[in-house]
Amino acid sequence: MKIQTAKLSLIILLIVSNFVEAQYNEHQLGVSVGYNYTNTAKLFLFPNSLDPILRARHSKLNDIWHPSLEARYRISDFLAVGLNIEYLEKTNRNTNFVIVGPAGSILTKIEEGFSLIPVELSAYYFLPFSTDEFKFHMGGGAGIYFGRHIRKFGGVSSKTKRREFSYGIHVALGMDYLINSLVSVRGEMRFRDPEFELLSKYNKENVKINGALYKLSNDGFESKTNVDGSTFTLSIVFHLL
Repeated sequence: MKIQTAKLSLIILLIVSNFVEAQYNEHQLGVSVGYNYTNTAKLFLFPNSLDPILRARHSKLNDIWHPSLEARYRISDFLAVGLNIEYLEKTNRNTNFVIVGPAGSILTKIEEGFSLIPVELSAYYFLPFSTDEFKFHMGGGAGIYFGRHIRKFGGVSSKTKRREFSYGIHVALGMDYLINSLVSVRGEMRFRDPEFELLSKYNKENVKINGALYKLSNDGFESKTNVDGSTFTLSIVFHLL
């Protein structure tokens, strides 16, 4: 489904680009600093369980605010390429968690979530109804994603033991409003579906909770994160060169 959507988007972009006549502006390089909102993500704690119900069980992490940085280079009147990097981090500080110790088990609250660094390469096409002040674009591309599971409680935190390589595709639609020839404001909506699996372990062997000492397993624990929400960006663009 993702591949079919990407092919359709690319065909539309190529058709549209043949009708573009207006120049973007006299500058070829634009560097943007943005603030982003991603509406939802899912965290799976038993991604490889044999039980389909347990495998599908997940917690939602909504309302993710994060920064971004992108450089775009205009290679023609209708085409630009861009390299975008973001940093997402979202945790829930009131997650219930059971710790098993020699004297029994205890239910406690932990902080749990994920962090993600998307690095994406994109091609952007300027739409034919753009004006001197308003520049509309659509585009798409591919990215690689570096993720980490976050789990913290009682002075213990998780660290990555094994990370699966993660990659994906995306499409984007946006508009620039040129304040002057050097600065513009950009609004953009991006659709992607990054997913990454991890094997994590604790940085300590024991944890003390309510005065009792509990031994932690060194075998590690698996998790999967799927950032399946839409991303909305508002950024300031500085046009250079």
